Amino acid sequence: MAGPSGWRLATWDGAMDYTVHDSGTLRELEMRGQITFEADTDFRAIIAEWEKAGIADCVLNLSAVDYMDSAGLGLLVMANNAARQAGITFRLKHPRGQVRDLIEISEFHTIIPCEF
Repeated sequence: MAGPSGWRLATWDGAMDYTVHDSGTLRELEMRGQITFEADTDFRAIIAEWEKAGIADCVLNLSAVDYMDSAGLGLLVMANNAARQAGITFRLKHPRGQVRDLIEISEFHTIIPCEF
């Protein structure tokens, strides 16, 4: 579904929701809800669109993600690996609460750049 300024809303499945905004070669995904194993299909769809969209830089805004587990971290690793193979710069931004704690405790920000 198209929204204002090029934002598109993904279908809500109860676990994770995201909005996509493209600006030139930059794609920002505003993630909401929970990033768990149930988000696997959405993450694979997100990754599949990268090459078609011709983006060079991808940012996952995690400010509205309430919860993430170790499977969610695995999905971020999968996305990071896919981005690297496609020559896309990939980073995270604004995790909060439990998500920020998980990223810091696991030192995940040493694997994927993260703007706190």
